[in-house]
Amino acid sequence: MTAESEADTLELPPVPEFGTGRPRWAAQRIHPRRLARGHLAHWARLKAWAVADGHPARAKTVTTRTAGLGLAALMAWRAVNEEPRLLAITAGAYAISAWKAGRPVPPTEDDLKRRVVEGVAHLIGDQPAIFLTDVYTAFQTRPAAQHLDDTRLRAVLVHCGITIHRSVRISPTRTGRSGIKRTDIQALLSPEPLCTPSEDVDAGQGDTEGAVDPPEGAVEQPVDPP
Repeated sequence: MTAESEADTLELPPVPEFGTGRPRWAAQRIHPRRLARGHLAHWARLKAWAVADGHPARAKTVTTRTAGLGLAALMAWRAVNEEPRLLAITAGAYAISAWKAGRPVPPTEDDLKRRVVEGVAHLIGDQPAIFLTDVYTAFQTRPAAQHLDDTRLRAVLVHCGITIHRSVRISPTRTGRSGIKRTDIQALLSPEPLCTPSEDVDAGQGDTEGAVDPPEGAVEQPVDPP
């Protein structure tokens, strides 16, 4: 196995914030939401400067800055009135500035791990647990994980701190297969993690079950509830 393929076993590429194309390119496209985010960032900075929060002489400063903004707006209106082409140039420059200000911030490793855990939590929903095969199927339909097989997805889950139980019970008729429990996911998402379960779990070490679950048609042995 090459170094590149080994790196893919322990991380998922960041999900694009804009667009629906390839993960590595969608976030860099000129997208209206990115321009809107940059515009809101500029507006927030301008508003914070105008209201002068925390300034020792706030009342006087707000008056001065408001008057300055009014004067600047008047001069800009007169300049555009005399030379209409300045409006197009100004609009273009502002659009470029907003596009740069709206650039997505690359997620950290902890952010990516939390996204994976939150994704599993969404899949579990109100169920007490979920089978690994269902997690594999759901993740592999997403663009960010299409390149990962079951073995690599299992490595991703373990790397994110998700406990994989050798046997979980979803309902009286659906039990006896490896999976993830909702309580474990809630503990990872909680500010104060819950106690680590003491029952038999698979943390990624070698075992007789292997890295991939048996086919759906295999006979499942029922187990007693915990």
